[in-house]
Amino acid sequence: MNITFIKRLIFTSIGRKAVMAATGLMLGGFMLFHLAENLLLFKGEVAYNNWVDFLLSNPLLPLLEVGLAAVFLAHIAAGVWVRLEDWLNAPRGYEARKWQGGRTIGSSTMLYTAALILLYLAYHMLTFRFTDHSIGFYQMVTSAFRSPVFVAVYVGGALALVLHLSHGMQSAFQTLGLTHPKYTPFIKTGGLIIALIMIGFALISVYYLLNLDIKAAANTLQVTIQ
Repeated sequence: MNITFIKRLIFTSIGRKAVMAATGLMLGGFMLFHLAENLLLFKGEVAYNNWVDFLLSNPLLPLLEVGLAAVFLAHIAAGVWVRLEDWLNAPRGYEARKWQGGRTIGSSTMLYTAALILLYLAYHMLTFRFTDHSIGFYQMVTSAFRSPVFVAVYVGGALALVLHLSHGMQSAFQTLGLTHPKYTPFIKTGGLIIALIMIGFALISVYYLLNLDIKAAANTLQVTIQ
């Protein structure tokens, strides 16, 4: 491994921004994958539990979890470092001028939405990962989604994620130099679409909170009739 390359990533502003961008894209991809996993809830208890059991039985899971945690930590460390560096080096009144120059809500709240997402992830892990799984994963998740408090936290986390990615995805491509006058509008639109897709997390939780689980209702009615 090239030690000089690693030092450049850590000790130069460009390197830290590249780390933040690359890890951000990885985490965005992971969130799309995780949303796809959550959609399996609509296929029913057996399908969802089978998928989770498959993941947990995978011998590579601990390694993947460590890798994911490392990506999260690298993204957080690089992001905080870059933000503090920008703040310390910015001339007086620079933030106000940047806002007048067309900053979006997503770009101006990146640090705050990142903090909210981090708090949500901690709550999410305590609720689902480090808890009793004896009732089955499907029942555990759908029961949580029928709690107004949990759904409120879940929706808040999803909205913070939408805001964060609305700027983060397109900014990551720009930082890595993957821009071109011809394709930049498509990259920005694609980044915004990916961000909006994250609303799916909130919609799934609200779906169960409002007892819109038609399949479960039909099964309950069938049992009652029998």
